[in-house]
Amino acid sequence: MGFEPRSALLAEQRALTAAQRRDLRNRQITVSFTMLPWAAAVHLLVVLGLSMYVIPEDGGLLLRAWPIAAGVVGLVGAYVGVAVRRGAIVQSEHLAYIFLAFEFAAAGVLYSALAIVLYPILDDAGDLVMTGTMAAIIGAGALTTAVLRSLGVIWILSSTVILGIAFWQQPGPEFGRLLISLLVYGTALIAGTIVVSGHIEGRYKAELSAAAERTVAQMLLDDFEGNAADFVWETDSKGRFLRIPSRLAFDAGIDPAAVRGVSWQQLFAELGSYELPGGRDALLELEKARSAKDAFVDVMLPVRVRDAIRWWKLSGRPTPGLAPDDFVWRGVGSDVTDVKIQSDEIVRMGLIDALTGMPNRHNFWLELERSVRNSEQGKPRIALAMLDLDNFKSVNDTLGHSIGDEVLKEVGARLVEVGGAAHLCARLGGDEFAILFRTVDDHDSVHTDLLSYVDILREPVLVSGNRLDIGCSIGFHVPADRGQTADALLVAADLALYAAKESGRGTILQYQHSMQLTATRRAHLLEDIGNGVSPDDIELRFLPQLDVASRSIVAVEVKATWNNARLGMVPATEFMVVVDDAGLSSTVGSMLFEKACSAASKMPGDIRLAISVSGRELESDGLVDHVADALDRWGVLARRIELQLTESSAISDRAKAGMRGVAGLGVSLTVDEFGTGFSSLASLSDLPFTRVRVDRSFSGTVPGQWPILAAVVTLVESLGLEAVMLGVDSEEQFAGAADMKVRTVQGRVAGEAMTLENLMRILSVHHE
Repeated sequence: MGFEPRSALLAEQRALTAAQRRDLRNRQITVSFTMLPWAAAVHLLVVLGLSMYVIPEDGGLLLRAWPIAAGVVGLVGAYVGVAVRRGAIVQSEHLAYIFLAFEFAAAGVLYSALAIVLYPILDDAGDLVMTGTMAAIIGAGALTTAVLRSLGVIWILSSTVILGIAFWQQPGPEFGRLLISLLVYGTALIAGTIVVSGHIEGRYKAELSAAAERTVAQMLLDDFEGNAADFVWETDSKGRFLRIPSRLAFDAGIDPAAVRGVSWQQLFAELGSYELPGGRDALLELEKARSAKDAFVDVMLPVRVRDAIRWWKLSGRPTPGLAPDDFVWRGVGSDVTDVKIQSDEIVRMGLIDALTGMPNRHNFWLELERSVRNSEQGKPRIALAMLDLDNFKSVNDTLGHSIGDEVLKEVGARLVEVGGAAHLCARLGGDEFAILFRTVDDHDSVHTDLLSYVDILREPVLVSGNRLDIGCSIGFHVPADRGQTADALLVAADLALYAAKESGRGTILQYQHSMQLTATRRAHLLEDIGNGVSPDDIELRFLPQLDVASRSIVAVEVKATWNNARLGMVPATEFMVVVDDAGLSSTVGSMLFEKACSAASKMPGDIRLAISVSGRELESDGLVDHVADALDRWGVLARRIELQLTESSAISDRAKAGMRGVAGLGVSLTVDEFGTGFSSLASLSDLPFTRVRVDRSFSGTVPGQWPILAAVVTLVESLGLEAVMLGVDSEEQFAGAADMKVRTVQGRVAGEAMTLENLMRILSVHHE
């Protein structure tokens, strides 16, 4: 069974009241004044054209005066029209109509009078031009004035009557035919004017009718049913409607009379509930309640109303009827579409990352647990990958979080593009993302797929004019058995990610059991560092640097080792990473600097000490004061100390301020491991560095790679910095460094790391 949509009420065919007619007339006059400036402009152009090409120069006083009179009429019309539109002249219905009638009547008379004067003196070509011009002017004027019926008739009559007299007075049969054409033309224009103005009046009546309908609709919304609930309904024991309120009919766009006797199944089938998501389940719940004669409360049912999905909340209960086995269903309903949309949005926001639009941590965890359960039931194996951006921290620190947010949006879009429907990509927080493989063949296939993610994130990100190289590291785990929990999967993938980041940028590593051992060792280090690191447990060794020209020791690099009671000897390269993560870099770094200054005080005054620092140490508020106090306490000249900043460290604005502060004390700053990290030529020139230590992996250890090193050395020297060549392990390499004019080298040629006592013994020999 189908239902005819509720038809719109027809515009009531009755005469307008006096007030309505005045309102309509005011609207028509307003529209006429809106068009008046444009009509005046066209009129002035026509006057100019007639004066230049049609009116003869020797036509006498009347023809010379005509352009002036016509121009005055046009200018007055243009001025008044513009003034009324801008509000400079307050519009009065009576005076406005008189002005419009006079303006268009005057223009019509002027054109017709011109025709009477010109036709006798024009040749055939002039007559043709004049006739065409008059026809165009009369038609254009009719279009302009058609909105107001009487004004249109005034214009047409003033233009055509006198023009007809002009045709009548001219000899020849052609003017007689023109007169007949003019009569037909004028009649057609008047009829068109009447039709157009009639349509405008009809539209006005329709607007009045629509306004009346809106008033009725508003009354429906404000009636008792609307105050108690949106609508009240009633069906018999078979589910056929005995009463359907006007509110429901109005909302559904159906005729209330047509629904009486129709079952609720038929009604909601017509409203599309069976095909809408959630509709079939809701209707099944209603059917179960009806069969069991149980009440139901707040059943959410989707319906399609005027091509839009709405949600109704229905409640009802059975009530005994007149007969023993008879009963009726009565209930209330309300349109809760807005509430449903808001509720769905809240749920969606709880599952979606607000910045990237990707699934968030909670959503991903639910999907991961579901996939683990499916895998346990014999369905395809799964794999989990964790992805972390390599250079994101430096973006946030140097360009700000707003740029960082834009980078994360772009990264999220790229990950979703690569993953498609096969993988679930989610943002877990910060710059950490997760990728769930729902179907896995083997480890190699997972690694191959992950290469696509690395490749797409290797492409630069363009944000606000900044070209940013981000890159990523990935750790993944493919469980060997199906018994692992979601927690175990997440921990394994996270450990693999940590190992990947430690191995270098753009690395993909699969989880290995040894990573768990490394994590356990790291946890022990973190615990022991939290309990405190004693200076007595720190042992310093010194790695010599040679002056190439004299082969004498000119500097030493400080290498610290922590004698940990549980783990044994732990190098600073390992425990300082944990110190940074624990937020204790300032405390532990200050202790190491004190021990280094103590050692420097025992060495000859021309030996420099190179001490490694992290970006977080440089961000410490008390860094400059502590360095100054330690140098003063141990009597060490600032020029003898150089702080080495590893190039892989991100240099934030606070770190830059710390660098400039210690440089102001006279302490040297060195870029360590140049060529392996983020630094650029701009950073070398903008920051107060004095030396650059060229990493052996960048310079190479065979003569075939020396041209690269030579170019780097030349470049560094051109910036006014000193290049220190690392990894010089043979005499051949030492000779190559000398050829490249390198001043300082470090490696086996200079000597291995040694205790302070051994270093002092060597220095005493060199300084004899």
